[in-house]
Amino acid sequence: MASSTRQSRLMAEQELDKLGGLSLALARELFAASNALLSSPQLRSALSDPSADAAGKNQLVAKVFGPKLSEQSVALIGKMAQMRWSATRDMALAAEALGVRAAAASSMDMDTVQAEMFEVGQVVSSDPELELALSSTRASLEAKITLVQRLLSDKASETTSILAVQAVYSRTFKRFAEVLEQYGMWIAEFAGESVAHVRASRELSSQQLEKLSTALSKAFGRELQLNVEIDQEIIGGLHITVNGEVIDATVLSKLQNARLQLG
Repeated sequence: MASSTRQSRLMAEQELDKLGGLSLALARELFAASNALLSSPQLRSALSDPSADAAGKNQLVAKVFGPKLSEQSVALIGKMAQMRWSATRDMALAAEALGVRAAAASSMDMDTVQAEMFEVGQVVSSDPELELALSSTRASLEAKITLVQRLLSDKASETTSILAVQAVYSRTFKRFAEVLEQYGMWIAEFAGESVAHVRASRELSSQQLEKLSTALSKAFGRELQLNVEIDQEIIGGLHITVNGEVIDATVLSKLQNARLQLG
């Protein structure tokens, strides 16, 4: 992420936090704004153009979003339009991240939302047909949304359901499960945590999980949330990813390294 976008995202998060009383209604509106920006290259360009007149941007924001969104959402989008973005789509993606933050903050149990997001991602990624149905560009948005709603009906919290539906619209990643994983990482980040994605060949005991969590938190200097995935392709050991950093302690990786050294 370029420095100007990184700084603007931090400023946008601060503006969001100033609103207080973050709600699912606000999250829905931020998602709607993000989707509108992503679907209109002309609107993205106009609002992210650093040389454009500030008053003109405010008028455009009011014209496009005023009839559809609350005053606080329109004001927030207007402030984001005055910030500098490295790429035209960065403002739209920042609005999406703010929506995730608002949704997570509205939940009384953020840990449950994180766990549900991870579980949904695992269900989808373990079913190639379901993954294809939700990630294919050939299927309509309506069909994907209906599929997600049917999948989560009476099985997940309202917050998780809203996030999962937004993941259908998202262009953060191509695969639906990857979008959910990113949302989970954002939620953990908002909570002052980081996510350690652990792949293991078998179930880990509660004692093993506790020891692993303690060791990783100590190594990275902050509390980590463990998301554990059972992967039959792993031959012993663990494959751990924390914010893009990979720790591969599997037997397979050691064998591959040995082959490289012998070769």
